[in-house]
Order: sequence, then C-alpha cells, then structure tokens
Amino acid sequence: MVVPAPWAALTGEEKRERILAVADELFARRGTEVPMPVLADALGVGVGSIYRQVGSKDDLVGQLVIARAGVLRRRFAAAAAEPDAWSALQRATHETVDDCLDDALSQTAWDVAASSSDAVRDARQGATDALSALVAAARRQGALAGDASYEDLRLLFCALRELATIGRGGAHRMAELVLRGMAAPAVAA
Repeated sequence: MVVPAPWAALTGEEKRERILAVADELFARRGTEVPMPVLADALGVGVGSIYRQVGSKDDLVGQLVIARAGVLRRRFAAAAAEPDAWSALQRATHETVDDCLDDALSQTAWDVAASSSDAVRDARQGATDALSALVAAARRQGALAGDASYEDLRLLFCALRELATIGRGGAHRMAELVLRGMAAPAVAA
C-alpha cells in the first residue's frame, strides 16, 4: 500500500490533483451534497486548504464535470472512428448508461455546473459534438432510422441521471429500447 506524501510536502499541482482525486471518488459515491468539511477530513486538511487550491465547491464540481465530459468526448470520438459505427454506438451508449448509474456526481451536477461556467458548457458541448459525429457516422452507414438523432441518446442519459434507481437491468433495457427505436428497419430486425 502506498502511503500518500504529507500535505505540506506536496507541490501546489500535487495538492490540486489529490483534492480532485479524493473529491471525484467522494462525490461519485455520495453526490455533491457532501459538505466541504467531509472532503477536508478525507484529505486530512482544513477546508481553507481546498479553497486555496481549487477555488469554491462550485469550481471543484465544475472541474470534475469537465473531466467527465472529456471522457465522453473521447469515448464517442473513438467509437465514431470504428469501422462499424452502429456496433460502436451501441457499446458507447451502454458504457455511458453505466456511467449514469454509477456516478452520483454525474447524476446531480451535470446540468447545474454548466449553468455557472463557460468552461463546463464548452466541455459538455465537446462531448455533445462527439456524440453527434458518432450518430452521423452510423447514419452514413445506413444504420439509423430517418428521424433518429443524437438528441435521442441525450434524452436517455438525462433521464437515467434522474432515474438511476431503476437499476442496471432497467437502465440497459431502456437503452436497448431507445437504440431499437433509432435503428433503421433492416438493422432493428
């Protein structure tokens, strides 16, 4: 087991990275309602040390949402580059469904953080653009019904952030129904 270096021995960047890692784990498990003193206790520092490194709690949550948007952007972009865009779209959709279920931060902060930060809005737009490109790739391959849109998947992900209590089986069933509705008739058969 690696014992973390004492706080005072860390550089400013190392402190910031540790705060982000611990906050990411704590907020993903318990949501953003966790008070800053709980995060400070988990880090073994005072609340002021957190604020000096990452700014306000809203700033901290925004940074974590930006990181999640980056994961989505990379996932969707990699899927769009695959030769079978339909299979890639299905896989990326189910991976994102798991994210929606497993991450309380995504469930509670995705929209709120974007309302107060241009950087979060830009990161989210990057993820949306990558999803749109993936859907366009599946469309070019003839895999999608005429009215299918990346918005269908955004609605699914948004709904699952609100309905995470439906469980893994229900969430993936919901995703299958959305994907089936998006598929071209020959693909859905």
